[in-house]
Amino acid sequence: MRRRFFWGMVGVAVLTLVLGGFAAAVLINRSVEASIRFEFARQAEATGRLIETELERGPAPGTPGRTLAELLRVVATVGGHDFVEAALVSPRGLVTMLGDSSSLIDAVPDIRSLDHPIHFDATVEGKKVAVVAQPFATRGRGTVVVVLGTTLTLVPWSGVLLRFAVALVPAVILAALLARLFARRAGRRLEHLRDATADIAGGDLGARVEVEGDDEVAEVGVAFNEMANQLEGARRREREFLVSVGHDLRTPLTTIAGYSEALHEGKVTQGDMARVASVLAAESARLGRLVEDLMLLARIEAREFSLRPEEVDLGGHLQGVLEGFRGRANAARVDLRADIDDVGSILIDPDRIAQIVGNLLENALRYTPEAGTVRLGLHESSQGLVIEVTDTGPGIEESDVPHIFERLYVTNRYRPLRPEGSGLGLSIVRELASAMGGRTEVETSPGAGTTIAVVLPRR
Repeated sequence: MRRRFFWGMVGVAVLTLVLGGFAAAVLINRSVEASIRFEFARQAEATGRLIETELERGPAPGTPGRTLAELLRVVATVGGHDFVEAALVSPRGLVTMLGDSSSLIDAVPDIRSLDHPIHFDATVEGKKVAVVAQPFATRGRGTVVVVLGTTLTLVPWSGVLLRFAVALVPAVILAALLARLFARRAGRRLEHLRDATADIAGGDLGARVEVEGDDEVAEVGVAFNEMANQLEGARRREREFLVSVGHDLRTPLTTIAGYSEALHEGKVTQGDMARVASVLAAESARLGRLVEDLMLLARIEAREFSLRPEEVDLGGHLQGVLEGFRGRANAARVDLRADIDDVGSILIDPDRIAQIVGNLLENALRYTPEAGTVRLGLHESSQGLVIEVTDTGPGIEESDVPHIFERLYVTNRYRPLRPEGSGLGLSIVRELASAMGGRTEVETSPGAGTTIAVVLPRR
């Protein structure tokens, strides 16, 4: 892994250097070309002024043509140009050569109407020539056009490439050394991460990686440790859940097995038969509820159940669910009340709503003492439809509130107060509410009761 990482780093470095060098060469070429063309224009302007002065001075010893030809040769020698030519364009459009050469004058496009400097490339004797042509208006004589040309390459690419190649060698060596150091450090950290991942896959959920620095590898290490913590917590909760379920299964099974053995051995008298039958029925029902709740919770969490929404008068539906608990509330001497608003017909799954409300009412009745009150409410808020069940029970300790929707937490925590129940009702409520796009909320005060609300979107 380190070797692949190393060569990858070297490749990236070399590619970066090559692309950067090429881009720099192109930019330098453009800059040099612009600078040289600017210098051409400046020299052409100076040459034009000299020609204008010679024309205004008039004839001197020798002919004017010869004098201007010598002037142009001097400019070519001083400026280092291969071609320095000039022509006079009369107001009538007549072009007169002012030197002894016209190789580039003839190549100037629209020389009779030229009114600004132009740059172009021409070919003379098979060689590419960079040309600048600049016009100058004279007093009464027309326009002087000065043409400068050179066959020199603006940027000597062969020399530039050679120097770049020479500079690339130490740059590659330095990049390789830096890449080796970085690959060795990063590769060691990635190997630790790989080993820890293998340990997690092998069942060692306590494996962690040491986080060094604040780069991307460190972020991966932090994310890995968080994942490992969550997996370890899930495994711990799973073990606790299995232990709790085992206890809740063993208790009714032990009772059923004990009474069954007593019946088999004839130790139960005729007078105790009704009591034993009642105990067996209650424990069997308790066992059945636990198994049914476990299966339902497993299907919900695996999303292997379906919602069957239909138009339902939600207020009337909840009133019917409440009346189903009236007998149990009367037996427990608990006042069961309704505070249900008319929210109209709602597209919702009535069976799942009945499960949610039924679990909340059953939980509230279980923990509400005699002469207490359990209230089922329904109202609409800006957040959606709110279904809430309020009791006047002992309330929930503040430290327990974040955990009451965990499996078997309430049953195990408050078993001395109310030993019956599967302990999965609130977990089912939360999962069903989540599946329907809603959420659960809890308000409680120790000694003053609890309100558990389910907020569902109105759809």
